[in-house]
Amino acid sequence: MKEEQVILVNDRDEPIGLMPKLEAHEKALLHRAFSIFILNDQHQIMLQQ
Repeated sequence: MKEEQVILVNDRDEPIGLMPKLEAHEKALLHRAFSIFILNDQHQIMLQQ
């Protein structure tokens, strides 16, 4: 399976390269990402596994 890549960015959100997601997290590098939170009527959060 191919490793997921992220887009590395500088402090102005300009793309500067690609890197495997895990490596970017390990090195705490800025990269583009987003999160989605889904709540039910009881305000419980659906978690991705």
